[in-house]
Amino acid sequence: MTVLSAEASESKPVGAHVLVHETQPFGVTVDWHTPVENSESFVQKIANQDLDGLVGYVGNANRIITRLLFDVLKEAHFRVLIDYQERDKYLYRVLEPPRFPMV
Repeated sequence: MTVLSAEASESKPVGAHVLVHETQPFGVTVDWHTPVENSESFVQKIANQDLDGLVGYVGNANRIITRLLFDVLKEAHFRVLIDYQERDKYLYRVLEPPRFPMV
């Protein structure tokens, strides 16, 4: 898991991220970045708005894995919240660490 500033302009590394937002929407969120998102062909598809099946599969994979990360944090007794943004977009917020950490 990588901790990143949400406002940073560099490309995200592959894997799980803890994003620290210093501007709206503020706070800490988790997300996932699939390996294919760093490929030149995928970036070109997005730029050309060529939203074929691959883009949909990547979006679904990101949502599923992000939700799994969120569920792991919840089971570890972190205080978490799913924050609806718009359409199919959600922020998976981490509000505070566990009060009684697991041993």
